[in-house]
Amino acid sequence: MGELKHGFGAAKMNKDADERIVPNGEYRDALNIEIVTSESSDTGSMQTLLGNKDIVNSQITASISSNAKCVGSVADEQNNNLYYFISDPDNFTDYIFQYNSNTNTLLPVVVDKYQINVTASDDVITNPSNITTHFIVSDITNIRPGMTVQGSFLITLFGNTVPLFITHDNGLMIVKIEDISTQWKVYVDETSVNLNVFSGGITSYSGQIWNLKADRALNFEGNQITGINIIDGVIYWTDGVSEPKKIIVENLLNGTDVSGEIHSKFNVYDKYGVLLQDNYNAIDFRDQPENLKEEHITVIKKSPLYPPTILMSNTSDNRLNASGISNLESSIQNELFTDTEANNLPVGTVKNVTFDIAVDYVKGDMILLRKDAWDLDKDYNRYEMIVELLEFDPNTLDAVVKIIFIQNLTVNDVTVMTNLPDIPLPNNFHSMLKQEKPLYEFKLPRFAYRYKYQDNQYSTYSPFSEPAFLPGDFIYNPKEGYNLGMVNTLRSVYIMDFVTDEDAIPKDVVEIDILYKESNSTNIYTVKTIKYDEEEWTAQGSVLNTLAWNGARTTGRIHITSEMVRAAVASNQLLRPWDNVPRTAKAQDIVGNRIVYANYLQNYNL
Repeated sequence: MGELKHGFGAAKMNKDADERIVPNGEYRDALNIEIVTSESSDTGSMQTLLGNKDIVNSQITASISSNAKCVGSVADEQNNNLYYFISDPDNFTDYIFQYNSNTNTLLPVVVDKYQINVTASDDVITNPSNITTHFIVSDITNIRPGMTVQGSFLITLFGNTVPLFITHDNGLMIVKIEDISTQWKVYVDETSVNLNVFSGGITSYSGQIWNLKADRALNFEGNQITGINIIDGVIYWTDGVSEPKKIIVENLLNGTDVSGEIHSKFNVYDKYGVLLQDNYNAIDFRDQPENLKEEHITVIKKSPLYPPTILMSNTSDNRLNASGISNLESSIQNELFTDTEANNLPVGTVKNVTFDIAVDYVKGDMILLRKDAWDLDKDYNRYEMIVELLEFDPNTLDAVVKIIFIQNLTVNDVTVMTNLPDIPLPNNFHSMLKQEKPLYEFKLPRFAYRYKYQDNQYSTYSPFSEPAFLPGDFIYNPKEGYNLGMVNTLRSVYIMDFVTDEDAIPKDVVEIDILYKESNSTNIYTVKTIKYDEEEWTAQGSVLNTLAWNGARTTGRIHITSEMVRAAVASNQLLRPWDNVPRTAKAQDIVGNRIVYANYLQNYNL
């Protein structure tokens, strides 16, 4: 019997004809199925495909207009989640929704409410001498600092009260929101155009309506998302118009109200899952969790722009004088450390002495004494005596010392006067502070830092500091051609100002790594990791920050007194001066656990 072959090119279902005489290209019946086969076999299994399903959440769908448009979607098959990206220009809102097929629930992941109308709940007449302007509302839902104001006010100009219509382009911006019992003061300030609102005072009446507008975070604008991926609970997407973006789904779910009516908060958690938050009496730019902004969800992350400040000292307790380096050497003239019979004074003897040269000693110091002047190589093993400084007056240089240790007996072998053989001749003693070996004695170390974000992404390095180097006294060896004083006398160094500003540092920075590098090596090491809100994070920065940082409120300080380092940073990080993320991209995919972009735009026309 011959083989009967039929195709379905006509794409037509024919229920009228007998199944034995159905024309070629038509078919009698059809099922919505798919056949799953393996790569190495012709056999497979058949399964029914599910059709479309109407997803309804009455609380959410009621707030979405009929003109809302889905601009993208992605399935997270591992967790049975489906994500929809919605642009709703009628409500001035962009959304990302999550639908879970297991629980049949629809939840808002991100709500970007970028424009709202507010109504004044009370009259406000601002005093002309008052440099702050505000209006009063009873509900601050979705009102946030950074929004511009558009609407009608009354101002007093040359003694006359005249209406003033302010547009968003005039730049009248909300700067702070203050709780006043059952109502709220919304403070505004001029930013780009002189509106004369402070010259004669400004008036607003109850019932007046203003439009408030914020910078958009999601920036959908009806543009179709052209590349979207999800991996490990993080969604990456790009639309070819704005910067590529990403969100950590779980964090934003916790920061979004289930009603879909309130602008999302940007939640940041430490490694223990504790929410990082600050409570302020007035809501301003320092509020945390912060209202979601575009900078919170862009793929590219900010890196430090300034090097840390370093404060060096040649003593382990970081003592400094006016010159910046402590003077630790002096001398004692015509002093006896023997008795009348020319015997050494016993250990524990207390004496009054006076130093000849101003010196940066403090009570409790251990002082090395010897008759010969200290060599430039500072041989700490050559001394006659160790004394403890019980009292010291830096103004008169008078001191009380206690003998702690005598090196040997020949040190006090004094010259006696020929005419008075029983009386020893006083000696001159040179003094030096007893200290441990210097840090980085033959090295030129530099320090930098980098941010660690809550998604475990690291920023690029900050610029490195100046070398942490305190040279010794100049001594030149003409035979070898060496300056023997070029050894590091550093014994203490403070690394400061790595938290540049509480307002400027990205909110999702949860740790800062302090980095160390030697001048003759490309290896970079972590010295210490400072976690958010630890003592070193909030410690006061350098006193010079008003000059070096243009008055920024820098914090952060750690004290290094040893050469201990932790682990080496991957060498490829040294060749990463910046993160190369395109300004826009139309294509995106994940290849080998990396995000790859194509058809992209980068660089600027300078």
